[in-house]
Amino acid sequence: MNKKKMIPLLALAAVVVVLAAALLLLQNTGDSGKAAAGVPLCDFDGAAVTTLRYRDASGEEPEEVSLTHTDGTWTLDSDPELPIDQSKAEAIAENLAGLTAVRELGEDADVDSMGFEEPTYEFELTAGEDSWNLTVGGKNAMTNTWYVRKSEEGPVYTVSLSDLSGLCKTTRQLYAAQEITDLTVEDVTVMTVKVGKDTLRFEQQDGTWVLTDDPGYTLDQSAVKKMASTICDLTTRWTVTRPGEDTDYGLDAPNAIVTLVGPTDSVQCFFGNVDPGDDSLCYLRVSGQQDVVYEVDVETLSAFACD
Repeated sequence: MNKKKMIPLLALAAVVVVLAAALLLLQNTGDSGKAAAGVPLCDFDGAAVTTLRYRDASGEEPEEVSLTHTDGTWTLDSDPELPIDQSKAEAIAENLAGLTAVRELGEDADVDSMGFEEPTYEFELTAGEDSWNLTVGGKNAMTNTWYVRKSEEGPVYTVSLSDLSGLCKTTRQLYAAQEITDLTVEDVTVMTVKVGKDTLRFEQQDGTWVLTDDPGYTLDQSAVKKMASTICDLTTRWTVTRPGEDTDYGLDAPNAIVTLVGPTDSVQCFFGNVDPGDDSLCYLRVSGQQDVVYEVDVETLSAFACD
């Protein structure tokens, strides 16, 4: 036979071998079961969910999160006072309740090889007296799916990797950022900045900032406005709902104290130490909110490093 004619035949044979191997792999992992595309795995609506729990063991340290839905509000069981992004909690409940299987595997599925002894994720929902559990084992790299089952003796399903992606949010990811003040830069009439032993007082007159002690001094207007807008636009990254002593956060000797005064409102911010567990954050206390300590971006302090 001509060598040129043999090349396409050899290539075709190679493709057949690859396809056969893929089919064998699917059969050995139980994917020879019946198709169950679009079959829901949960029998109640996400809006009816009253409790939500999940355990994420995909990282080095497993994390478990439990949330409760009461009177239209989601709260974190371990810290009920922590502000939670309601839309994120709702999305997790709705996505889990709306989860569908790609396939239901056959009875010959090799369950022992699917990672259920050490689950990657575990989910639990309740809606009144109804409850639902889902255990997620390992991945099937060939089909881009997870192996899941609703009970230890129940059937095994495959669920698309993308359907479970991002569902197990950490408490930090669930946190709802808090605004420090309702004041806008245009509202501010007086701003006082105390850094160390130095205190500067500024007044805003018709959109122009002046130094109270020396009105004729030429100020860098953009730098002063940046200081004011930093507070007006500031949002938190975390809330310590049950803080300890001020010394724990460096708030007994703040690195900076910034006060903004408007026609009908004012706010005073005390900036403490850098969070020892995350050097991108520093502690903050806000006037009128003595029962909490916030964490904000440490770069916020750079706005007040002016002469």
